[in-house]
Amino acid sequence: MTENLPATNKVTYWQPSAGETITGVIQGSGTFKNSLYDEQKTMLLQDDNGSVVSIDLNRYLIHSLKQHNAALGDLVTVTFHGKEQKNNGRSFNRYTLRVDKLACSV
Repeated sequence: MTENLPATNKVTYWQPSAGETITGVIQGSGTFKNSLYDEQKTMLLQDDNGSVVSIDLNRYLIHSLKQHNAALGDLVTVTFHGKEQKNNGRSFNRYTLRVDKLACSV
Protein backbone atom coordinates (compact mmCIF):
# COMPACT_ATOMS: atom_id res chain seq x y z
CA MET A 1 0.00 0.00 0.00
CA THR A 2 1.15 3.50 -0.62
CA GLU A 3 1.25 6.47 1.71
CA ASN A 4 -1.75 8.17 0.22
CA LEU A 5 -4.67 10.08 1.70
CA PRO A 6 -7.87 10.98 -0.12
CA ALA A 7 -8.95 14.57 -0.58
CA THR A 8 -11.94 14.30 1.71
CA ASN A 9 -13.03 16.56 4.53
CA LYS A 10 -14.73 14.03 6.79
CA VAL A 11 -12.93 10.97 8.10
CA THR A 12 -14.37 8.99 11.01
CA TYR A 13 -12.34 6.65 13.20
CA TRP A 14 -13.33 3.02 13.61
CA GLN A 15 -13.65 2.10 17.27
CA PRO A 16 -15.13 -1.39 17.06
CA SER A 17 -16.80 -3.55 19.65
CA ALA A 18 -16.11 -7.29 19.74
CA GLY A 19 -17.74 -8.99 16.75
CA GLU A 20 -17.99 -5.81 14.65
CA THR A 21 -17.05 -5.92 10.96
CA ILE A 22 -16.29 -3.14 8.50
CA THR A 23 -16.06 -3.44 4.71
CA GLY A 24 -14.84 -0.84 2.25
CA VAL A 25 -12.57 0.04 -0.63
CA ILE A 26 -9.02 1.08 0.25
CA GLN A 27 -8.67 4.82 -0.36
CA GLY A 28 -5.26 5.33 1.22
CA SER A 29 -2.99 4.75 4.14
CA GLY A 30 -0.80 6.82 6.35
CA THR A 31 1.15 7.17 9.54
CA PHE A 32 0.53 9.70 12.25
CA LYS A 33 2.38 10.60 15.44
CA ASN A 34 0.55 9.77 18.63
CA SER A 35 2.06 10.71 21.98
CA LEU A 36 0.78 7.49 23.56
CA TYR A 37 1.85 4.98 20.88
CA ASP A 38 4.58 6.86 18.95
CA GLU A 39 3.69 6.24 15.29
CA GLN A 40 0.38 4.66 14.32
CA LYS A 41 -0.22 3.23 10.84
CA THR A 42 -3.72 3.63 9.48
CA MET A 43 -5.79 2.52 6.50
CA LEU A 44 -8.63 4.53 5.00
CA LEU A 45 -11.67 2.65 3.71
CA GLN A 46 -14.64 4.06 1.83
CA ASP A 47 -17.87 2.19 2.53
CA ASP A 48 -20.95 1.76 0.30
CA ASN A 49 -22.41 5.03 1.61
CA GLY A 50 -19.31 6.99 0.56
CA SER A 51 -18.12 7.52 4.14
CA VAL A 52 -14.36 7.32 4.73
CA VAL A 53 -13.27 5.47 7.85
CA SER A 54 -9.77 5.36 9.36
CA ILE A 55 -8.67 2.03 10.82
CA ASP A 56 -5.68 1.73 13.15
CA LEU A 57 -3.44 -1.08 11.94
CA ASN A 58 -1.75 -3.50 14.30
CA ARG A 59 1.07 -5.88 13.30
CA TYR A 60 -1.35 -8.62 12.26
CA LEU A 61 -3.36 -6.33 9.96
CA ILE A 62 -0.21 -4.82 8.41
CA HIS A 63 1.21 -8.31 7.77
CA SER A 64 -2.10 -9.58 6.34
CA LEU A 65 -2.42 -6.59 3.99
CA LYS A 66 1.11 -7.22 2.70
CA GLN A 67 0.46 -10.96 2.32
CA HIS A 68 -2.65 -10.25 0.24
CA ASN A 69 -0.83 -7.59 -1.80
CA ALA A 70 -3.57 -5.12 -0.87
CA ALA A 71 -3.64 -1.97 -2.99
CA LEU A 72 -5.72 1.14 -3.51
CA GLY A 73 -9.12 0.17 -4.88
CA ASP A 74 -9.23 -3.30 -3.30
CA LEU A 75 -12.23 -4.30 -1.19
CA VAL A 76 -11.28 -5.11 2.40
CA THR A 77 -13.30 -6.66 5.22
CA VAL A 78 -11.94 -6.35 8.77
CA THR A 79 -13.55 -8.09 11.74
CA PHE A 80 -12.62 -7.26 15.32
CA HIS A 81 -13.04 -10.30 17.56
CA GLY A 82 -12.12 -8.57 20.82
CA LYS A 83 -9.20 -8.55 23.21
CA GLU A 84 -7.42 -11.83 23.92
CA GLN A 85 -4.58 -12.78 26.20
CA LYS A 86 -1.35 -14.57 25.31
CA ASN A 87 0.20 -17.25 27.54
CA ASN A 88 2.64 -14.66 28.88
CA GLY A 89 -0.26 -12.53 30.15
CA ARG A 90 -0.01 -9.78 27.52
CA SER A 91 -3.28 -8.81 25.84
CA PHE A 92 -3.81 -8.05 22.16
CA ASN A 93 -6.64 -7.20 19.79
CA ARG A 94 -7.70 -10.16 17.60
CA TYR A 95 -8.74 -9.33 14.01
CA THR A 96 -9.38 -11.19 10.78
CA LEU A 97 -8.92 -9.60 7.39
CA ARG A 98 -10.17 -10.45 3.91
CA VAL A 99 -9.01 -8.74 0.69
CA ASP A 100 -10.91 -8.93 -2.60
CA LYS A 101 -8.77 -7.71 -5.49
CA LEU A 102 -11.00 -5.23 -7.33
CA ALA A 103 -8.34 -2.86 -8.66
CA CYS A 104 -7.87 -3.18 -12.41
CA SER A 105 -4.41 -3.15 -13.93
CA VAL A 106 -4.18 -0.88 -16.95
